[in-house]
Amino acid sequence: MPVFSLFNPRSFLALVATRPAQLFWALAVLHLAIWTIVPALTCPNAPLDVIEGYAWGREWLLGTYKHPPMQSWWLQILALATDRAPWVHFLASQIAIITAFWAVWQTGRLMLSETAALVGVMLLEGILYYNFTSIEFNPNVLQLPFWALAGLFFYRGVRKNKIQDWFLLGVWSAGGLYTKYSTMLLLLGFIALMITEPTARKRLKSVGPYLALVTTVLLFLPHIFWLVNHDFLPFTYMLHRMQPDVQLRSIPSYIISPVLLISGQLLALIPVVLLFLVFYGRSAKSDEKRLDHFDRAFLNTATFGPLIVTFILSVIFAFRIRDMWGTPFWNFIGLWAVARFRPSFSAEALTRFVYAWTVIFVAAILLFAGSNILYPYIEQKTARIHFPGKSLATYVTDVWHDKYHAPLRFVVGDTWPAGNVAYYAAERPHVFIFGDKTISPWIKSGDFEKYGGVVVWCVRHCIGQQEAAEDMPAYLNERFPQAEMQPPFTLARMTEADIPPVKMGWAIIPPAKPSKP
Repeated sequence: MPVFSLFNPRSFLALVATRPAQLFWALAVLHLAIWTIVPALTCPNAPLDVIEGYAWGREWLLGTYKHPPMQSWWLQILALATDRAPWVHFLASQIAIITAFWAVWQTGRLMLSETAALVGVMLLEGILYYNFTSIEFNPNVLQLPFWALAGLFFYRGVRKNKIQDWFLLGVWSAGGLYTKYSTMLLLLGFIALMITEPTARKRLKSVGPYLALVTTVLLFLPHIFWLVNHDFLPFTYMLHRMQPDVQLRSIPSYIISPVLLISGQLLALIPVVLLFLVFYGRSAKSDEKRLDHFDRAFLNTATFGPLIVTFILSVIFAFRIRDMWGTPFWNFIGLWAVARFRPSFSAEALTRFVYAWTVIFVAAILLFAGSNILYPYIEQKTARIHFPGKSLATYVTDVWHDKYHAPLRFVVGDTWPAGNVAYYAAERPHVFIFGDKTISPWIKSGDFEKYGGVVVWCVRHCIGQQEAAEDMPAYLNERFPQAEMQPPFTLARMTEADIPPVKMGWAIIPPAKPSKP
């Protein structure tokens, strides 16, 4: 199928009518290709969450002190399969996106026309979570396919009541929980729907819903055991992250927190609203069928349930909700809009839609690429993607190899500098995060002392950090008094803009001398 056909309204209309599946896959592959290639060309360093995920994935954990382990597992699998190809984490993000697209499309085909289902998916291109911010393969992005698949198989389970659908609902639900605990927001909505909606409630007399529940619990049980054995570390981190910002404490948190939550999500939805409005004009009346009670209840729950629960929690507990945590909320917003407002899919309306969709698709990728390239020139500072991670790893490991003629097995410090060394170094050393064994349980007693390692920290011009002393940070100095300070060094950042170089401090912890026979 020629790519230009996707942007030609006449060809588009013919494809919607005759080959909807081929059209969906053409759009999905186009999205995957563009949003993999452009980030790979314009992001010279891996993003923060990817660096962190690779550090955890190296250890094959059942849990981390921040999140469940699903993201780190996938990154490790991809690292082994591609030898840490610099583009593979961008590809992983877009596979997650188009998997979510597929699940939403399949859901739409079950309740709406082929055209409505396709439009419901295409509308998602107007939400920044599916394009601009999707390039960072993190738990927020990885939730998208699991939430969408859980929604599809919950819907199929209630409608068809097939055992395999309920079982797969359990699989995708557990997968979502292994990605991020906020998946419970969606699952709680489905549980409420099972209890309150008449069509869904009838299924409680069959084995299916209980099979889904048991499957979810059994698959998630290993992580529950891990949580118990590690003092529920991720929840401590989560509560810390949800504390209100200091500068906002003059306004009551139970007011500002929900206001920021809603305003952040509304801003993210502005492009999709504008895209949807192109359907309104001198168009014929919609011939879409009206949905029954369960379909409407399902779309309302899947689309707005997690946001409503989060809003209530932010009011009661005054939690500060980060905008990016809303990433998986909007999988079904396109289907909801099409079903709720029933726009006309006349040739005139779809022609306007194709043009508007093309503008948003192209504008998003140009804005993304332009910001990556021009940001250092305009702002006279850089983002994390301009950090010289590979140069840092090369410098540190070269000195280590010259000194000891042995692989570098451990690197200590903040996840960002230490993680960059671990990701870009050929031997992939273990990251000893903050030198703390509580949050780095893979560091076995005696191994670090035996093999030694390096400590790295940012001194000047690092992203998100204040200027620091050249001396080793106090908390690391207390834990590693045997560390041998090394001369600080500078590294040019990954841009041609006239930006001061990054200045790094580092120290070597010598390996134990072999005992004499």
